[in-house]
Amino acid sequence: MKDDRLKDGEMLNLLRERVEKASKRAMDAPRDFEWLSKKLGKVGDSVSVTTLKRCWGYVDAPMTPRQHTLDVLARYLGYHNFEHFVDAHDVINDEPASDPVAGVLLRPAHDLAVNDRVLLTWQPGRECVIRYLGNEQFVVERSERTRLQPGNTFNCGVIIEGEQLYIHNLIMMGRKPTGYVCGKRGGIHFKVLE
Repeated sequence: MKDDRLKDGEMLNLLRERVEKASKRAMDAPRDFEWLSKKLGKVGDSVSVTTLKRCWGYVDAPMTPRQHTLDVLARYLGYHNFEHFVDAHDVINDEPASDPVAGVLLRPAHDLAVNDRVLLTWQPGRECVIRYLGNEQFVVERSERTRLQPGNTFNCGVIIEGEQLYIHNLIMMGRKPTGYVCGKRGGIHFKVLE
């Protein structure tokens, strides 16, 4: 890696800090590492609980994280890989150059199987359960306090935690396909249902 900051752990520390911020939890107990390992597995990447504990220094075992581990954690934050994360944080006056994704992202074509269900929530008090049909298409199964209704279908290429959700080709009964935005106040939150 071209950046000397990696040698003293500065970028690893920043990566861990950003993962904790995106997860909205400090990695300071075994259950936190188990949760993160499962979360990474759900978006198509695998890192063991033990590796995560070593990466965070939770266990006494000297470790320089493997490139795979760094890449997986960077992808969790929305970067292509760890080098992309490092390039995006070329620090000038302690400010990162860019931050492409504010939160955790879900890429339906890569992260979901057909018939997987996702719970979406947003303000004020909106809730919707959608089922993945494949090819970036969803059907609404259940909704509360939203214009989306059971049976509506739509397309969506990415869902980003904490950001607005832009859907297209929304088909509502008796209407022409249209676009729709969820979460204009504070973004949406999502959870893949088991």
